[in-house]
Amino acid sequence: MHERFLLDTVDIDSVFFLRFLKLNMWLMAIFAFLGMCIIVPLTFSNGNNENVTGNLSEFALLWITLYHVTNLKVFSVHIIAAYIFTAIFFYFIIREYKHYIRVKQEQYSSSQYLRKLQSRTLMVTRVPAEMQSDTALNHFVASASPGIQPNQVSIARKIGELQEMVDKHEQVVRKLEKVLAKFLAGDYQSKPRPKIKVSGAYVDAIEHYTLEIQSLETTINQARKETETFTATSVGFVSYNSPLMAHEALRSLKHLRPAVAAMAPHPRDIIWSNAQMPKSKRIGRLWTARLISVVICFIAFWPVAALTFIGSAVNIQVLWPETSTFFAEHSTLTTIWQNTFSPLILTIYYICIPHVFRAISRYQGISTHTGVERSVLKKMYVFYILSNLVVLTLVGVIVTSVLDKTSFKQAMSSFAHNYIQSLNQKAQFWTAYVSIKAMNAMLEFAQLISLAMIFFKRYTRNLTPRELRDVTKPPDFDYSPVYSLYLWVFTISMFYSVYSPIVLPFAFLDYVLAYWVYKYAVMYVYQTRHDTAGAMWRNVINRMITSMVIFQVYLICCLKVRMDMFDDHPKE
Repeated sequence: MHERFLLDTVDIDSVFFLRFLKLNMWLMAIFAFLGMCIIVPLTFSNGNNENVTGNLSEFALLWITLYHVTNLKVFSVHIIAAYIFTAIFFYFIIREYKHYIRVKQEQYSSSQYLRKLQSRTLMVTRVPAEMQSDTALNHFVASASPGIQPNQVSIARKIGELQEMVDKHEQVVRKLEKVLAKFLAGDYQSKPRPKIKVSGAYVDAIEHYTLEIQSLETTINQARKETETFTATSVGFVSYNSPLMAHEALRSLKHLRPAVAAMAPHPRDIIWSNAQMPKSKRIGRLWTARLISVVICFIAFWPVAALTFIGSAVNIQVLWPETSTFFAEHSTLTTIWQNTFSPLILTIYYICIPHVFRAISRYQGISTHTGVERSVLKKMYVFYILSNLVVLTLVGVIVTSVLDKTSFKQAMSSFAHNYIQSLNQKAQFWTAYVSIKAMNAMLEFAQLISLAMIFFKRYTRNLTPRELRDVTKPPDFDYSPVYSLYLWVFTISMFYSVYSPIVLPFAFLDYVLAYWVYKYAVMYVYQTRHDTAGAMWRNVINRMITSMVIFQVYLICCLKVRMDMFDDHPKE
């Protein structure tokens, strides 16, 4: 399917997400071809193969890893492969950036973009008290860019109880619709009119809700006429006659203080409480959020490990021997417990993690919902790196040292060596992990949970037309967890791409399935809540580059440790 068709059919964010998957699909295809055709044969043939047999059931993954190599000269192949992988990666990244620029230029010149009010509007935050009026803000903006006069300037105001009244009006309308839907179903002429209890007495529900709606509408209309009396906030909006004028004004205002200017987001994208947050409070919350996020990354491993430990009946019997009789008598229950408890808990746990980081990002003071999602992506990426490559491996090294009764001085002197060795030994685990992640795309394709929930709500409740529309409307696509998951697959695949290239074909399969499944999903299943024209894509590419740096550092350390393990270097 041509990309032009996708750009005309779905939003730019969805198109760039699919390009991210396609980019990784091609990278993994090339790397897997080079790895399996060059690195794996050389690695296997230049190692100690005395214990190798022709029986595939006895095949060990270790035989096709860098650890198997006993000829130092062969390591030059792994080094050259790392350079080739890096060069190919940056070649594709440069191509993607050129394409990104072309798409953005087309977007800025499109009639749809030129017609949008937000395309020619700036949002100004941190407006000081002396500038919190339409006239004062207009003077500030006009003096900063003398040749560009704004078309309209407005200071946002605290609307007091108006929002609460609007929300209450929405609730009462929904209650009236619910009563009418139930009453008008079937032969309503023979039914008694619905009643509700108000202040201890039963009254006609339809009349009561109708009168309440009329009263709220009168109050709301009166409050809207008095907006000038509402308290001004530190947020303002400046509109121009064209997007070009708005961007030119932004260049003039960008470095001016104390107010901060940026292109205005969609009104529903703004988190008003955060947009009005003072700078000092925002900085304090920023560092608090960072600290909490890092702490979560380091402690997240422990509840998972504990729950996984309890998920094994053998472990429970070791801790509480008296349970042995129960497990022996209930073999079916034991099997269900062992096969479902740990996967279920882990699934729920990783579903909850993005929500935790989303709450932290909102607390942090980010002023838009799309900004919060970009922050969740960043936090999830760090979470995967720290919790899996750092904490999980670190705990393994410490536990091994304790069990071996290694002295503290000896453990510290060999810590770096043991840490890299522990990472090497986990290659088989992460290869299995990447292969299993292909199931994610298949579950996404099935949409079993969504279909079950829609079926249950639609056929077990009397829904109003509005509720039916809400149940069946396309759900919002949650970009940040999906992006972070496939970023992690890319990271772990590149991490072991030279040490254990067998991971690369499985990663390629992951991205092939993900690309085809999500192409269907973004066209026919999901919708984007607020199109940011690919703002998250830049964050994703930056983290892919970070993953390549991590890969380079690990390979250098891995080669150093492996070379140090040779007691006598072979003669030239």
